[in-house]
Amino acid sequence: MAASSALTGLDGTSTPASFHTAANSPNTAADTTNITSPDHEDDQKPKYYKSREIPHVLKQSCQIHLEEQMYLPAIELLGSLLSDAGERQQTNKPVRVPPPAQLALLGTLTIHPAYTSRAPEQANLDIAAESREYLRTLLNKVGPINSDFRSAFSFRQGHNSGRWARRSSRDFNSPGESDGGGSIGIFDEADNIESKWSGNDHSIWRRSSDFWSVLGWAFRCSTTHPHRWVHWKEWLDFMIECLEKDWDERLAQDEANFRAEISNNNNNNSGCESEAKCQYPLLQQSLFVQYVDDLRRDRKRVLHEVIRALFAFADDENAADNTYYKEVFNKETVLHKDKSNKRKHSEMAAAVDLEKDQFGDYLDDFDDPVTDDDDDEKADTFTTPRLSSAAAARTGTGRRANKARTTKSTPFSRRPGKAFDVSPTTSPNPFRITDGLADSILLRLRLFRLVSGCAFYLSSDILGCKTQDLYDLFTSRLKSLPLPCFELFLSPDHNETVLPRFIYVSLFRYLAQSFTPRSAPNPEDVDPEADAEHAISQTMLRECFLPFPAKTVGVEDNAKFGLVLESMAWCLFQSGSVDYCCELRSEVERGIEERERKIKKGGNGKGGGAAAMMMMMTAAEKMGRQTLERSAASLRAFVDAVEATTGFMMEDGDGDAMDEDTLLVSSP
Repeated sequence: MAASSALTGLDGTSTPASFHTAANSPNTAADTTNITSPDHEDDQKPKYYKSREIPHVLKQSCQIHLEEQMYLPAIELLGSLLSDAGERQQTNKPVRVPPPAQLALLGTLTIHPAYTSRAPEQANLDIAAESREYLRTLLNKVGPINSDFRSAFSFRQGHNSGRWARRSSRDFNSPGESDGGGSIGIFDEADNIESKWSGNDHSIWRRSSDFWSVLGWAFRCSTTHPHRWVHWKEWLDFMIECLEKDWDERLAQDEANFRAEISNNNNNNSGCESEAKCQYPLLQQSLFVQYVDDLRRDRKRVLHEVIRALFAFADDENAADNTYYKEVFNKETVLHKDKSNKRKHSEMAAAVDLEKDQFGDYLDDFDDPVTDDDDDEKADTFTTPRLSSAAAARTGTGRRANKARTTKSTPFSRRPGKAFDVSPTTSPNPFRITDGLADSILLRLRLFRLVSGCAFYLSSDILGCKTQDLYDLFTSRLKSLPLPCFELFLSPDHNETVLPRFIYVSLFRYLAQSFTPRSAPNPEDVDPEADAEHAISQTMLRECFLPFPAKTVGVEDNAKFGLVLESMAWCLFQSGSVDYCCELRSEVERGIEERERKIKKGGNGKGGGAAAMMMMMTAAEKMGRQTLERSAASLRAFVDAVEATTGFMMEDGDGDAMDEDTLLVSSP
């Protein structure tokens, strides 16, 4: 196994052994996109400070502040322990870190509606922002292992005490000095915070059974509840960064320990090469693997649950997701309503007469971020089973039921004076591209990167599948998405910022082979070496993919296939692994004509001329034709760019002396 981490950094480079869809193999040929790079893990290895638990007096002081809901003073006290972390770098003194129970409470405050979308005052918003800032600073300075985020951010629905309350304790050591952080042991029950925000009613770690149910609901909010997505986006961005850094650090430790073990064995047994394989013991204790294990604990289909959460949309056609991924918090989508401007003047000027027990508005309900409405959710949402019209007429309940439905417009109508309002009932079309949907694509791909690494480095027992099965299921679900959403996943901007290139190459290969007809040549027969690496070569692209249409006559499928071919072509061009030849242009033009001919067989243009055909097409078909035209123009531009680059190298006369980076250009 190679030493470099496939998840370290976001530079988009890789080594052959870190290619998640292939086993260990030699370097690929020069005309493939499976680009190699020298090991640079030592330069990118994260450096975190050592940590120790905060002193008992300070811990008790913070605990009292948190229990009394004096959050800002508690966060300020904890933040002061991190402010001088830079001075400790020279002395190598550990940084003081609070226990997991306090970190878990801060994690809840960053996302709870009472401190975000339903905050009654600015102070609540400040609490959420300060909590998030402290957790992110702790992650960047101390790291996820030394901070023991694995214990703090564990989901334990319905457990107040017992083994879940004593989940774990930590040895505050630097990486490599202990078991990697988060060793299972006895957790001091005195650290438990006696607060409603730590119990089953409001803690995010207790209200959900696992991370994936939270993820599915958060992604649904990206399209239907933008006022909640603003906060879920920040929470997910931090959680995914925590998962990534925890994974990277453990992977680096495992490989460093393995190299040291091999070196010791070689020194003790000179002349004998070890055939041992790294088992990644620390990686199996990562926070991400713990979230996957939560699915196995509940006897769920691990891979299907993970992919289902990654592709969670508020799609009206998929009503199952609408009921499967429910609100994390009670009445989460309810918006806070400022009733100060709606109070009548007579109420404001209410008389105060203590002798007659008239107190004006001094005893009116104040705006508590969490009301008793959360405790009787079942009573508010209970509905009587519907009867048929004939049965309703016989029982006389139909008229009363209709009257009840008209008078009870919201869950709060029977409680007048509550300072809450319900968000709009009409949801936008989830596949009308919005800012929330576009932002969620980046987070989905970052999580898929971790899933891909889990399938590659760890045994199939973790996800319950092989790496090829993961890519098959992911690309199958990706292929079924509507065209606008499908195009977002293939955006060239993700190549260097979210996913390394070797993962995109794998996606391109699986997507392209799912669209091509059976008459297309098999890549294994055309270029066996590149096929063994699941890579893309110029020969493979020209003979197996470019000249063919999609296997179906649908406009949308051919448009998607055109986008995949466009992405594959420019990916090859960026790597400098393509040379111009006459066959390249002819195959591109042949494929464009075949896809145009294919969609005409779908029956969209039967008589009436072009004007009638445009009137008969649906909006999706029009969008598909426009996308197909753009992909055709991009493929022609790709051929022109290859021709110009090849001519420039021939005129230069010394192509071997040129730096390969001069051939890399940005995609259009």
